[in-house]
Amino acid sequence: MTGPQFCIRHLRDTLSDSSLRHALDVLADATSASVMLFDNDGQVAVGPVAGNALIRRVLSTPRGREIVISAHRQAANLAGGRPPANVAARDENALTAACLEQYGIPICHSNQCAGTLTLGDRPQAPLSPEAISRIESAAGLAAGELHEAAAELKPWSPAEASAARNMASLFTELLAELCLQEMSLSRRIEELTAVYNIANLLSGTMDLQEILNRTARMVCEVMHVKACSIRLLDETSGTLVIRAVHNLSEEYLNKGAVTVEENPIDRAAIRGEVVYIADAPNDPRTRYPQEARREGIVSGLVVGLIYRGKAVGVVRVYTGEPHVFTPFEAALLQAVASQAAAAIVNVRLMAETIEAERYARQIAYAGEVQRRMIPSQPPVCEQVEIGAVYRPTYNVGGDFYDFIPLPNGNLGIAISDVSGKGVPASLVMASLRAALRVYAKFTYDIDQIMAMLNRHVCAETKVGEFTTLFYGVLSPDGRRLTYCNAGHEPPMLLRNGKIQPLGTGGMILGIDEKARFDRELVALQPGDVVLLYTDGAPEALNFSDEQYGRPRLGESLIRYADQPAQLAAQNILWDIRRFRGLADRIDDVTLVVLKIKDTAKSRLALP
Repeated sequence: MTGPQFCIRHLRDTLSDSSLRHALDVLADATSASVMLFDNDGQVAVGPVAGNALIRRVLSTPRGREIVISAHRQAANLAGGRPPANVAARDENALTAACLEQYGIPICHSNQCAGTLTLGDRPQAPLSPEAISRIESAAGLAAGELHEAAAELKPWSPAEASAARNMASLFTELLAELCLQEMSLSRRIEELTAVYNIANLLSGTMDLQEILNRTARMVCEVMHVKACSIRLLDETSGTLVIRAVHNLSEEYLNKGAVTVEENPIDRAAIRGEVVYIADAPNDPRTRYPQEARREGIVSGLVVGLIYRGKAVGVVRVYTGEPHVFTPFEAALLQAVASQAAAAIVNVRLMAETIEAERYARQIAYAGEVQRRMIPSQPPVCEQVEIGAVYRPTYNVGGDFYDFIPLPNGNLGIAISDVSGKGVPASLVMASLRAALRVYAKFTYDIDQIMAMLNRHVCAETKVGEFTTLFYGVLSPDGRRLTYCNAGHEPPMLLRNGKIQPLGTGGMILGIDEKARFDRELVALQPGDVVLLYTDGAPEALNFSDEQYGRPRLGESLIRYADQPAQLAAQNILWDIRRFRGLADRIDDVTLVVLKIKDTAKSRLALP
């Protein structure tokens, strides 16, 4: 696993160069020695800082700075277990040749090295004139420039050297701790930033596959793991279906089915547990150990994709070497999984919403088309006044009524109720209406029309789907009604305050294709009122589950018989609504009122 590096160079992201240099100044002043910091690549991080007048003078020239850095770098390389970059250069270095000593102390923690602190440039004995001259020449200084500073430089006794090294060791321990904290802080910042970025990225798209791919990739980047897989739960089969991976082979992905029931690791993750796998190939819970070994998977961590207590899948991370996941890493994976689960659920809900809206638009359009099939207003006839109301339970329904102009001034009147509700019923209704209009135009006998419609419904519908239909033909003078009732609610003929049902006909359509039907001729009189209705009227329920019933419907008809036909139909509907109250309407309601007027004979005039 990789991540923020344990390196003195990265410490400079937390501490400024001036702060580090000030710390080196304190150490240099306390030891009268030169101090430098090298990173773990052997490059100068901070320094050199001089602790005595001799080195300060040497550092005043570019060539002097080079020989100081060269001497300290050799010490740093040796302390870090690296061979000197150039052994000949060390032998020729004027400082080391003059017996000025340098010590390198690695800045280490748990076998990790962040860099090296070097300390030195003090002799164990007074410098000879030859050594001083050699340093002056190497540094590009004039002869005699260093004599005064060399005279002031006290030899480094073994006790002083030991004390200086001890002080430098304490300093490196402090630096190591600071580097460790900086590395840990950088990782936390990186991980939290990644979680934030994941949340932003996931919220910025409604593409489920893109969400899953991003999550798998970013989990690997954030946690610095070898690979990641995301499986979503198929609630029907209980199978965890692979949906996104990062850095896993096709062979491993095709290893076999993974079901919650047969996999204790995923079953625990689905329950909300964090499952740690120390050694996947040898863990008895691993379902495909050989495949894990071939893939190079060693350790793993598994958490559920859970949103508001509901599991939608699992996310797994894998390492290629043994790794003990920290509680923070487990919490991090849970946080990412939670964000991903929320995004997955939101995308699914949004998709369902979009689909529902699309369906609603289609239903609304279908309802509009169906309403165009229902006459917008009844035909006008001087002999018969006609009123009608139609209230579907949904946008579309199975009720319909129709007025069909026929040859010789006759008028076909139909009312029907298709079993079921919504779109299926509306499609059957449309098919029945079209067939009725065709048959009515070219067939005279109503009983034959019903027989043909029955065969049509039997052929076009499934078993259990049926239709009731009342169809009658009103003569041009409005005095004769020839009708056939195929299992429909018997229309009510109100005459002199008494109601007569019109029930002659036969069984409902769509049950027996060989069914036979009868017709009846009714002589109508001025003042007669005929109410055609669907079962949604008498079967309307109130909050006490009491039906409106035919008796109440008959009372409403009598109550409004003297009113205009359209107003009578509307008032009957209002009686039904008042009875029902706030209870839900459970069926379509269709009402057609025919009032026979006492006027001179005239022909029907259709709008």
